[in-house]
Amino acid sequence: MLTGERVRLRALDVDDAAVVWPWYHDHEFSQLDGWRYPSSLSQKVDWIRGVSAPGYGGVFLGIETETGTLIGLVSLKRPVPEDRCAEFGIAIERGHWDKGYGTDATKTILRFAFGEMNLHRVWLRVSDYNPRAQHVYEQCGFVVEGREREARFHGGRWTDKIVMGILEREFFAREPVG
Repeated sequence: MLTGERVRLRALDVDDAAVVWPWYHDHEFSQLDGWRYPSSLSQKVDWIRGVSAPGYGGVFLGIETETGTLIGLVSLKRPVPEDRCAEFGIAIERGHWDKGYGTDATKTILRFAFGEMNLHRVWLRVSDYNPRAQHVYEQCGFVVEGREREARFHGGRWTDKIVMGILEREFFAREPVG
């Protein structure tokens, strides 16, 4: 378990599927997380089974509040050992937006990524129509590295994906160890 100031990050369990599955029936949540199509509870169970053993090949963790309530998911996906980089992802259930949980979860997993996994760079893609997430990433030290033009068709129009990244030295300059 990884502990932040407001959250704990823990391995997922198949029982979490019953909590996570309804989040994806919230249209705004699913669109911001990149899901286009509805999924069944059994599909969520299968997905959690596939990612529930974190390792260098991929880290998928549940985000819990101080009281133990599962409110989101955070991940380091598709790591490239030779380049010491991985892709970051996060999703917070709508009822817990704008309360600082995303920022704390992001900083907590970045501390793990750089301090324990020995990564050098963590990157992400965020839709240009998601300013809330962009703000959180900037607060955590991510910088815009580029733009994938018209990379997603959303809401009847083409939208861009913004590529952001943070380097190990940049993170530790902002968040000193110890």
